[in-house]
Amino acid sequence: MEPLPKYWIAARKGSQTAWGWSSRSLDDARAVGYDRLARLLAAVHDGTIKGSYGWAPPRELTLHEEYDGAGVLIGVVSRNRYGADVLNTDHFLVADIDVQQSVAQHGRRLLRRAFGRAEETADGPKALALHRIGEFASAHPSVGVRVYETFGGFRAILTGTGLPPDSPGAAALFEELATDRVYARLCRKYQTCRARLTPKPWRTGLRASAPAWPAEDASAAEQWVGWLRDYQGASARYATCRLVETFGPPPRPAEQRLIDLHDRVSRAAETALPLA
Repeated sequence: MEPLPKYWIAARKGSQTAWGWSSRSLDDARAVGYDRLARLLAAVHDGTIKGSYGWAPPRELTLHEEYDGAGVLIGVVSRNRYGADVLNTDHFLVADIDVQQSVAQHGRRLLRRAFGRAEETADGPKALALHRIGEFASAHPSVGVRVYETFGGFRAILTGTGLPPDSPGAAALFEELATDRVYARLCRKYQTCRARLTPKPWRTGLRASAPAWPAEDASAAEQWVGWLRDYQGASARYATCRLVETFGPPPRPAEQRLIDLHDRVSRAAETALPLA
């Protein structure tokens, strides 16, 4: 996978702003920003703009890069727009399964089991979503499936597929798992899967939103330092997900390397902690 850009700068004219980025220097980022700004202004002038003007990578600070034994980049941990740590990777698939959306997508069907049958009202939406993931694993015995409970549903890490996150095959697996559709669209857009590793700030009781990044002056940088200190203190009382079940073959060494990072930072083994 490609590293996230390390340099960002905003190009502005009047009320219009275009961000430029680069992995090499601020000067390169500035050139990209003003080129994008010129195209934005031309689109505004022509009346052809529809709320966006071209692809851009996530504007996020890189916290850590993970490499395999051969020195190949396999994952990047970044800080997202609201301040949480996020794992980005194209080395395995990650399905984000929102329980309420999963139930709505599949309808109120009956689940047939070895003895009798159970309705959704008896099992509850999370139990039904977990059962559906188990059915998926049975239908794909060559795929490793690690299932984590999250605040709003489940996260499934799929190993051994060999599928890029933006491929039709990945889209088909996401659909089978009733993956959140906005999330699946972002996987295609950025050609990576993402897994949040630390809590959402508002679920920890933190009221203030994360400041805009990158900070544009010393005062803004100081705000970031204070916000991050408060966020890390509040987050210490929570886990982001917990491992509940595994299916299929074990991960390959590079996949296991990423899983170890994921489980450590998300505190997936600390079952006594509430999820956030």
